[in-house]
Amino acid sequence: MDIICINGPINSGKSTVGRCLATLLPGAVFVEGDDHGAPDDAGLDAIIAIALARIEALIAAATSDLVVAYPLRPQDHARLAAAAGRRGARLFVATLAPPIEVALADRGGRPLSAEERDRIVEMYAEGYAGPAFSDLVLDNSGLTPDQAAAAIAAALAVRRG
Repeated sequence: MDIICINGPINSGKSTVGRCLATLLPGAVFVEGDDHGAPDDAGLDAIIAIALARIEALIAAATSDLVVAYPLRPQDHARLAAAAGRRGARLFVATLAPPIEVALADRGGRPLSAEERDRIVEMYAEGYAGPAFSDLVLDNSGLTPDQAAAAIAAALAVRRG
């Protein structure tokens, strides 16, 4: 069993590509990391803690591959890798890394708020678009979501041997 995390900054395409990828992997379940259930007034640290606890619980209960769309910091990666290890699963991280200009564009039918634009700039500065723990870093700016998902599936197949 694999836990495939689609990582990357806000507006990089994590959810869209993750949904496409889940359809390519027989029996895989897609997990939207932003569906964390945190209160609307929760701060970023609380939201992250709640989201990661939810993802860890889903990993613990998984019976098939999970495709999780959620941005990871190094400490989050370590936490999910440990959760996967406890489950006897492997963690594979595919980071979507379009150029910042693409991530800052209103695309996908959802206009970005000023706060989201500011956070995107912060996330690129913090290294979300190319962390060392990634198994694959993919500039998906010139790819359709299906093409990006196929590239991730191919990299995962190579790892699986």
